[in-house]
Amino acid sequence: MRNFTFGRKIHRVALGIIAGFAVAMTAAAADAGSCYGVSDPEARTWCLAKAHQQPSACYAIQDSTMRSMCLAEVRK
Repeated sequence: MRNFTFGRKIHRVALGIIAGFAVAMTAAAADAGSCYGVSDPEARTWCLAKAHQQPSACYAIQDSTMRSMCLAEVRK
């Protein structure tokens, strides 16, 4: 059995970066209503956290990389 942990980590980081750009564009609207159109639940949570300026909402994100990025963005 091969260990694909490194590949999974790279994949998650790449997804986090892509989701981050998508969320940044969505959050730029500064309208929480536009966040509900985001299909990825973690990206939607990030968008809502940013729109409401609630760092506590970031803790609902399960992916640790995305959670850290959310917290950094919302706490600005």
